[in-house]
Amino acid sequence: MASALVVFFVAVPVAAEEITLKDGQKITGAVVGFEKGMFRVETEYGFALVRKDKVQSIDFGKGLAAKEGSSSPASSGMIPTTGAEKTPAPAFPAPAKAATATPKPAPPPPVSRPIDEPLPADIRERVEGTTYINETFQFSFYKPPGWKVHEGVPGETGRAIVAIGPEDERTLLFVDRQVWSGPPDLKSDSIEANLRRTYQNYQMLSESAIQLDHRPALRREFTGVLDGAEWRGVSVRVAQGNRVFGLVGLTSAETLQFHQALLNKIINSFRFLSADSAASPAR
Repeated sequence: MASALVVFFVAVPVAAEEITLKDGQKITGAVVGFEKGMFRVETEYGFALVRKDKVQSIDFGKGLAAKEGSSSPASSGMIPTTGAEKTPAPAFPAPAKAATATPKPAPPPPVSRPIDEPLPADIRERVEGTTYINETFQFSFYKPPGWKVHEGVPGETGRAIVAIGPEDERTLLFVDRQVWSGPPDLKSDSIEANLRRTYQNYQMLSESAIQLDHRPALRREFTGVLDGAEWRGVSVRVAQGNRVFGLVGLTSAETLQFHQALLNKIINSFRFLSADSAASPAR
């Protein structure tokens, strides 16, 4: 409250005390109550609320009780309100202040990190024409004619869900999965570390943000040496919930011009399936 008092215009008071404020102003009226740290005073202009911390002293000697010869101690003179002050009248004690507990700040969210979640023992998958369908992880992609699904890849790698390629195995595309404890990071260093461990002289050639199945994805192109042969590769990471699916396509440098376009076609056809579309995925 910017002012020391607020006036409500009502009836003229019948008694008067003199209230001296700390700024020197004086108010004459009857103190009729004390509420919320303020005296309620009835003046000839109406009711006024006077903040207690603005009051220097209250003189009850000018009141009606003094005029009528009252022996009330309040009629004897000034009552200071500064220092170790007391409530002017026992009838109007100051209300007790409610204890307020300071709320504790919310703890920071836990840091998301990759977690070790083994692949299920039984992965349900099938091929319909030129479409590979994975019912366990609910995704599909284009399978070129003449390419086959390599059996036993999940058991050999521990992370790869499926791998496909031609009979000569000079080109390969596999899909792996990484589970996170919270929101996944497509640019995690652990993904880069896996490629560096697999390929000698690994070198990332490019990195770009793309859209895959209408979701944000990260595409990288790289080169490296494996078993003495130079390979060129493309890696695309896309998230679904707290899982990151990686599509990694590899081809030897000798067949790069043809198979690189085919790998891009397979990657761009990757789709997540809804529960009611697993049996009949979109071509």
